[in-house]
This record gives sequence, structure tokens and C-alpha cells, in this order.
Amino acid sequence: MNKVIYRDLLESDYETIKELIGEAFGFYDFIKDEALLNIVLSGYLQECILDTSFCKVAQKNGKVIGFILGSALNDKTRVINSVNNFNFDISSIKSIMNNKTNHTLIKEFLKIQNTYKEILKDKECQFQGCIQLFIVSKESRGLGIGKALVKYLSDYMKSMNVKSFYLFTDSRCNYGFYDSQNFSRINEKEVSLDYLNTKLNVFLYGYEF
Repeated sequence: MNKVIYRDLLESDYETIKELIGEAFGFYDFIKDEALLNIVLSGYLQECILDTSFCKVAQKNGKVIGFILGSALNDKTRVINSVNNFNFDISSIKSIMNNKTNHTLIKEFLKIQNTYKEILKDKECQFQGCIQLFIVSKESRGLGIGKALVKYLSDYMKSMNVKSFYLFTDSRCNYGFYDSQNFSRINEKEVSLDYLNTKLNVFLYGYEF
């Protein structure tokens, strides 16, 4: 059956979603330490989910092929309220971070996180909601799945009286999708990832109803 099913997020989806994050953000290309990779993917997903009040997953042939996580400012409900859904061994994390290369990679990753804060500064009050995380697998793009997921999120935002919401993306991702869907590029900044010998453009997009 080739029908795409749109449903709520399940805990059993986490591992597949971590794989999609790794592919979309290129983590597999530069994080070779499997233990560090798991910490980065799990930590990133956990951070997003703990701030999420709305989620929708796209599934085809029993496989998760896309998802969207978002939150509305005046909706205090959360998809999960506990970090117990993710297992972290603190002693193992300390051991992994003692590795010089791993420590450097985390610092590079934090550059991107800090850039998010910088390009949103003094603009956050314009928005009543945000997209925490939104990914469609590469092989499933162009099938209308991204548009459908954004429609589900937009309907939720409207129900929460959200007038505008924002998201972050960068040049590793399919940011042209937002241009094609009438999102406005509000701010951007180039980030130098020295260890990886590359540069990245980080974008802030907004959408108004």
C-alpha cells in the first residue's frame, strides 16, 4: 500500500527520526564516533520534543518518511513532559567529551545554536509560534508531503490564534522549500565551521497568516 498516513508522534518513531535528522543536517558526514553521534542526535531531538506542543508524522509502507514539530506560545501542553524517554549515561558522555576531536565538533555545533539566538534577537516578540523541527526524507520530496505537514501545522497554529510563526534552517537543508511556500526570509548569517573547513548560511524564516 503506497498511501501516506499522517498521524501523531510515537516513542517508537524516535530512532527513525534521529536517522532523518542525521541525514538532513549532514551529521553522518563529519561525526564518525558512533557514541558521539547518538548523543548529538538524541540530545537534539530531546530538546526539540520537550518544547513541542504539536506534532505530525508522515508514514508510508510502515516507515516514517517525514515529520513536523511545532509549538504555539499560548499552548502549554507538551508532546512529552519528561526526559526519561531518552537514556543518557552521564559517565559515558564525560568519557566521550574527553576526546579532543569530539569536543571540537560539539563546539562547532554550538556555533550554529548560538547563531540561531543571534539572528532571532529582538525579533522573537513578533511571533506567537515556531517550527521546532521539520524534515522530509530526500527520497520522499516532491510528493507534496512537506506541503501537507505544513498545512497540518498551520491549521493548528490558527486554532491557537497564532498570527505568525518562525523557523530556523540553513544551507545544508532544502531551504528553497520555504521560499516556494511564501515564507519570508527575515534574517541570515554566515557561520564558519573551522574544523570542517566549510561555511554555512543560517536562515530565519517567518510566516504570517
